[in-house]
Amino acid sequence: MQAHAMSMILSFIIFGSTGIFIARYGRSLRIGSSRQLLGKAVWFQIHRFLLSISTLLTLLGFFFILVKARGEWVNPELYGLRLFVHSILGGIIICCAMIQIWLALYRCNPHSRFRFIFDWTHRITGLLAFSLSIPTIFLIISLLPRYRTVLITAISLWTAWIVIVVIICEVIEYQKRVSPLPMTNNAQQNGTNQENINVNARLDIEAATQMNVGSQYYNKKKLLLLIIHIIISIILSVLLIVHISK
Repeated sequence: MQAHAMSMILSFIIFGSTGIFIARYGRSLRIGSSRQLLGKAVWFQIHRFLLSISTLLTLLGFFFILVKARGEWVNPELYGLRLFVHSILGGIIICCAMIQIWLALYRCNPHSRFRFIFDWTHRITGLLAFSLSIPTIFLIISLLPRYRTVLITAISLWTAWIVIVVIICEVIEYQKRVSPLPMTNNAQQNGTNQENINVNARLDIEAATQMNVGSQYYNKKKLLLLIIHIIISIILSVLLIVHISK
C-alpha cells in the first residue's frame, strides 16, 4: 500500500503536474540558442519524458495495489464508501493512462486533417486524469489514522497552488498577447529566429516549435513560476511520502 501511494504521489504531484505545465506554458523553452532537442521542440521532449514517467508510475502503482488486493475489487460494505469511491476514481485514472498510451502510439501526422481529434482527446484525457487525482488523494488521506490533519492541509495548499499558478500563467499569456513588442525587440527576435532556423536544419514535424516567442520578459516570469512549482511539488511529495511511510 505504501508503494502504491508513493508511486501515485510521484506520478501526479511531480511528473504529471510539471509535464502539463510545460505543455501549456513552456512552449517557448530553449536550450541556449536552440529551440530543439534531438530534432524535436524542447518543450515537447520534456513534456513527453515527464508524462511517460508519470504514466509508468501510475500503472506501477495500480499493479502494487492489485497485488495487495489479490485482484479483488473494493467492497463498500466492508471497507466503506470513501475507499470504494477512491477505487472508482483510481480506475478511471488508470483508463485515462491506457488511453494516453494508445494515443501516443497511434497519433496521426501533425498536418493531418484529423489531428484536432488527437489534440483534444489527448488534452481532455490528461486533464481528466490529473483533476481526478486530487479528490482521489483527498479520499485516501481522510482514512489515515495518523497525521490526517497535516496531510489534508498539505493537499489543500497544493490544490490552492495549482489554481493560483494557472490563474497567474493565464494572466501572463493574456498580457503577452495584448502587449505589442517594440520594433527593436522584433528585429532582434527575427534575427535570432533566422539563426535558429539555420542552426536547426532539421525541422520539427511532430510538435511545431514556436519561432516567434514574444517578449522574453513574460517567458522569464513563466520560467520562474515553473521553478517554484517544481520546488513546491518536490517538498510536498517528500512530506506526503514521509508521513505515509510512518
